[in-house]
Amino acid sequence: MDILYAEGISSSKGLSCMEFSFPKLSQDGCENIGYEHDPSLRYQLIRVHPTILGGNCKWLEMFEDVDIVLFCVSLIDYDEFSEDNNGVPINKMIASRQLFERFVTHPTFEEKKFLLILNKFDLLEEKIVQVPLTRCEWFHDFNPVIGHDPSSNRSTNPSLALRAFQYIAVKFKRLFNSLTDRKLYVFHSTGLEPDSVEETLEYAREVLKWNQEEPNYRNNELSSTSIEASSSS
Repeated sequence: MDILYAEGISSSKGLSCMEFSFPKLSQDGCENIGYEHDPSLRYQLIRVHPTILGGNCKWLEMFEDVDIVLFCVSLIDYDEFSEDNNGVPINKMIASRQLFERFVTHPTFEEKKFLLILNKFDLLEEKIVQVPLTRCEWFHDFNPVIGHDPSSNRSTNPSLALRAFQYIAVKFKRLFNSLTDRKLYVFHSTGLEPDSVEETLEYAREVLKWNQEEPNYRNNELSSTSIEASSSS
């Protein structure tokens, strides 16, 4: 709920932030044991006014002590537009990509782990049926092959929304690897569902524990191999 109401934490044209813990506080109101000593339990939600997102993002230097960056992108932004600093309309997904590029190449985050959270998966399931992903020029080659079982007349492949998620994940993974020569972790979520948000934050904690990049998570994070295979089907 803190994240959902984050719009209220900023009234200026600069930076504002709030800190929260995960797991949640216990029922008696006491903090979880180890909260003050385990940095993986401390989160800061940073709200940045759009007017300071351009340039070299020098304000990022103040976050050099972070362990992992959670970069959130809306899955339904692929056909929506906003204005850049010059008042020129730009596709929101392209704008997210450009911001992502500036973040991952910034010296402050040179050795930091990145978790890309592709949010609003539930809304993508509704939208993708009506609005093709190719509305975004970055996704011009999205052309999934839908197979059917002749005996049941039912699709034998993942849903269109899941294929779109996998495709977008591959796009960001390849971009991240080309810029950093490192692995990007990806997870899809539904921000209005508490269980989904908690699972995402729990996954972030798991990523911090891995010394080697060998994710073995049971839900919706997909390894590079599994995503690549699915997107090429």
